[in-house]
Amino acid sequence: MKVTEKCMKVAMRTEGPMGAGGVAEAAHCKGRTGMVTGRGTAGRGGEGATEAGRADEGGGGMGERYRRKSLRNERINYRAGWWAVTVQVAKNKSLLGTVVGKRVVLNGLGRAVEAYWLGLPGKYPELELFDHVVMPNHFHALLRIHWRKDNREHHLGFLMGRFKGGTSFIYGKMRRAGEVEDIGERLWQRDYWDDLVTGDGEFAGWQRYIRGNPEKWSEDRFGACTAYTFGNEELLGARRIAFVASQEGRADGLRARRVWRGRERGQTEVGNCDEGKGTGSSEGAASGAPGDGAVLISTFVSPQEREALRRALAKGKRVIQVCPQGIPPESGLAPDLLAACREGRALLVSPQPPLSRLNKKAAAWCNEYVLRHADEIWVGDISPNGMLSAMLRGLSLHHP
Repeated sequence: MKVTEKCMKVAMRTEGPMGAGGVAEAAHCKGRTGMVTGRGTAGRGGEGATEAGRADEGGGGMGERYRRKSLRNERINYRAGWWAVTVQVAKNKSLLGTVVGKRVVLNGLGRAVEAYWLGLPGKYPELELFDHVVMPNHFHALLRIHWRKDNREHHLGFLMGRFKGGTSFIYGKMRRAGEVEDIGERLWQRDYWDDLVTGDGEFAGWQRYIRGNPEKWSEDRFGACTAYTFGNEELLGARRIAFVASQEGRADGLRARRVWRGRERGQTEVGNCDEGKGTGSSEGAASGAPGDGAVLISTFVSPQEREALRRALAKGKRVIQVCPQGIPPESGLAPDLLAACREGRALLVSPQPPLSRLNKKAAAWCNEYVLRHADEIWVGDISPNGMLSAMLRGLSLHHP
């Protein structure tokens, strides 16, 4: 049976507000999907709402008096049918992992979110799951709600409330344990998008969109990392030694270790990149001493990365800085870095014009460039559930 026929058959059997004549109404309303508040997703008067869902909307007091109006299309029956849903992380934070090449590499929280979603049909057998993707800052999924007489009036909202509430509980535990970035009390934005799928073509279109989401993450978002340059461009042809470290690491605690080394230029040999573990002396390239004409490459954003840059410049070594926020004007460069650029010992590159805003997506794009174009990779302190940890795991999976 085709998707359209299934949707029609389900709608005709429902006893909700649409009734037996609701199929044409649903088809007529198609395309006017709205962003639906957590209160609306839980059903009228809180039917089926989880405690997390209620807290997400204020939970009483002023929140009850000034409740946000649901943008749900009241002429659509939410008890059963085929749906595409999207949930956004609060504050649009990239909290669930990172994108490496054309695939998503999830961190611990991202893997927990995915596992919770996949486990929902075990609790709610009326729910059938199809394609889904957990992106760094949002989640897409295709699903079907089978007709059952005890389905709630807003059953889609009930199920999404369970998903958001359960994963928010996991986030809260990890946040309190310091295992994930603290973005506040909420994991998700209050609203989510839903789209009633009424035909095979639309279903296939959503499948293509969900499956192609990772490869479009950086497409049209940033240009080539060498779009803007300042300094000696010939350094791009030198052997490159990458150094990366998380923001949490202290500069005075820098101890670099090697996690990957190529056999020859253009060939690869995988080391243990998981969680930044590896081997090598702390007196290596990231301590400011790349040898054999090698160049130290990094974004030099975190404290330990900046300390590695300071040591390298102090020893007269060559460096390439990949600038996520654009290349600063000469007046904004540190004197030692400006001197190195003028002497041909340094190169600054960026995918963005000068004085652009620094954000996590640009930083991830630039760090991927640093790691993918390195002949050797060294790390400092790496946060276990951070962007760099996920990126190192993903790169290790990409190498033969």
